[in-house]
Amino acid sequence: MTLTSRPSRSPRPGQPAAGPRAPLVVAAAHLLACAAFLTVFLTRRDRLPDPVATHFSGSGGADGFTTLGAFPYEALGMLLGAALLCTGLVYATRGQRVFVGLGCAVAGLLGALTVAVLLSNAGAETADGVRLGPQALGLAVAAAAVAAVLGVPAGGRGPAAPQPEAAAGPEAAPRFELREGESVLWTRSAGSRPLLAGGGYLMAAGAVLVPLAGWASGLGLLAGGAVLCACFAVRVTVDRHGLTVNVLGLPRPRVRIPLDRIAEAGHRDVEPLRDLGGWGYRAVPGRSGFALRSGPAVVVRLTTGSEFVVTVDDAATAAALLAALAERARGAARTTAEGG
Repeated sequence: MTLTSRPSRSPRPGQPAAGPRAPLVVAAAHLLACAAFLTVFLTRRDRLPDPVATHFSGSGGADGFTTLGAFPYEALGMLLGAALLCTGLVYATRGQRVFVGLGCAVAGLLGALTVAVLLSNAGAETADGVRLGPQALGLAVAAAAVAAVLGVPAGGRGPAAPQPEAAAGPEAAPRFELREGESVLWTRSAGSRPLLAGGGYLMAAGAVLVPLAGWASGLGLLAGGAVLCACFAVRVTVDRHGLTVNVLGLPRPRVRIPLDRIAEAGHRDVEPLRDLGGWGYRAVPGRSGFALRSGPAVVVRLTTGSEFVVTVDDAATAAALLAALAERARGAARTTAEGG
């Protein structure tokens, strides 16, 4: 017997829909950064060298250049790409204030950096002598902080991150009766659009830093973004082997909880920050698991007393099958022991 289920497209009870205000605020912050860049570029264009210094070493000296004709298009492409990624992230997270602040901070940081590059080039006879000092980075960080402080209240009262509290016990799973030797399989994918958007943003930020500050500055962001994009979804499987969770499309890495380690299987709603301290694979005292989003989760109490959870739609069916398989396995083990 093989059971599969299709994702529900309706919002879960208690899950607010994404409103337009917070994404619009973040988009406006990035458009303001574009406007600031264009204003400075048009007023300083006659004073800019050709090519323009666009990459600087750790000491602040120019070591990378872009033609004057291509520079505004590259800069605006970077700013608009960041705008799309940050706005999408805020929309996917339903306007949570932390992501609104992050999106506005990115707008302030990138806008200030591009303007600083323009002002550093303005008036230089050749780009070879242009320098971008540490004060420019300090001012960019300050602009990011101001943008975040102004953007968060402008984005409205979005859903705040949940406060830590004791997790409720798992709800009992409905019972499935399995005949001796009957085969059963339940499998479903579970993903997170915010993780995918966050991974894309990190890769974009890394790609921006590489031409501005070199591979050493951007490689970490590129690698981190690639990991997030690769791990934004998992495959959850319940079968005769127990509960298996692996990265979608890959056989490894994976986590498998065999039937003989399962004392009880149930389901409940899980909040990643409250129950596991964050998203992805997490471990806290007495509990571990995969939480790619808030919502229903399979909750397994292990024979060691700890819990393993994984958020996935139709968690009640998965938990019911897992409980039935574990019960049948325990019965078979008792029969074998008594026969021996």
